[in-house]
Amino acid sequence: MNTKKLMGIILIIIGAAVLVVGIMMVASKSRDSQSNEMSTPIITNNEESLPIHSSVAGTDQCIKPDKIEDSVAKEASAVNSQETDSSKAKGNSFEDFVVNLLADWRLTLLDRTQDAVSSAGVVAESSKNPDLHISQKRGNGTIDYYIECKYRSKWQHGEVQFEKWQIDRYHKFQRQEKRKVIIALGVGGTPSSPQTFMLVPLDSLKNNAIRKIDTQYVVQSNSSALIEYMNSYFTTVFDKAKTGGKH
Repeated sequence: MNTKKLMGIILIIIGAAVLVVGIMMVASKSRDSQSNEMSTPIITNNEESLPIHSSVAGTDQCIKPDKIEDSVAKEASAVNSQETDSSKAKGNSFEDFVVNLLADWRLTLLDRTQDAVSSAGVVAESSKNPDLHISQKRGNGTIDYYIECKYRSKWQHGEVQFEKWQIDRYHKFQRQEKRKVIIALGVGGTPSSPQTFMLVPLDSLKNNAIRKIDTQYVVQSNSSALIEYMNSYFTTVFDKAKTGGKH
């Protein structure tokens, strides 16, 4: 074998060796890359780093899971507050409706209970009294009584039911003050113009409820009708007192 052939064979062997080493290096890099990808965590246990995507009012926002509970609580509180404010506004509007019926020289509003509550929830004991204290001219004298105003948007199963503790409180107040308490009830329509207006003596309540069929308590929404109704009621009261409760 001559020198040229020997050199050619040596070069071929060296080239093959280099090629094999190159292939091995490429394969090693590929395995390292796959190993790194597998070792990289896709999901983390740190919940604070996992924002939840949501769209509010057309704007994309990211809310962290630990903030969801606070957000829900705040929304619920806001809804309850709105419902309370709405209920209070309706109550005040109906109370104004009743007060406007007192625009007659024979009627005098002696007191109107204030139900203000402090930021810490403190209320005056007087705020638990019936809403209105009224004096009414009757013949040569006067009578005075209290009215508690209640408004409902509709009848529930043909009646309006009240909490027992509320009615018990008004009965206690009536005994202490020795003055009659009347429930002014508005149902339907709007608080400022109810479809049905009733004046129901507390003593006439049965099972802490006023029924739709108790039409004897329905009164027209004007001062004269209120005065006539109260005069008739107190005539009965005084007559019963004279006869020892028998009539």
